Amino acid sequence: MGRLVDVPPAVAAAALEYLSADARGARPNGTQPAMTWLAAQAAELDGRLVGSLVPGRVFVRFDGIQLGHERGCVLARRIDAEVPGALEAAVAEAWSSWEAERPVWTGVGTDLLDGELPAGAAVVGLWWD
Repeated sequence: MGRLVDVPPAVAAAALEYLSADARGARPNGTQPAMTWLAAQAAELDGRLVGSLVPGRVFVRFDGIQLGHERGCVLARRIDAEVPGALEAAVAEAWSSWEAERPVWTGVGTDLLDGELPAGAAVVGLWWD
């Protein structure tokens, strides 16, 4: 499988059109938000998606989202309200920039509800296994 990073929401939405409606709207691991929901949130909140692709097959999975720090906390509150169980199952990370190779902080999705992140955390991401 190939890992996808920094995927613009419009590109993700176009890729999802190749999947069946059931696959687009499903919660792939039972806890993460539907991929179409993640793509819509990324579009609205100026974020990017991460996921995987199986070469030679019509298969793509978006299992994470990255946003600017302030919007990451907004998204956490939305997930908490709209997608039961997803925030508790998410891995949360913060990076110093979009280009950073290592996170400056790692936690659980619910840790984002209080909005407290280390100084210098510019980008927040949530992903699901």
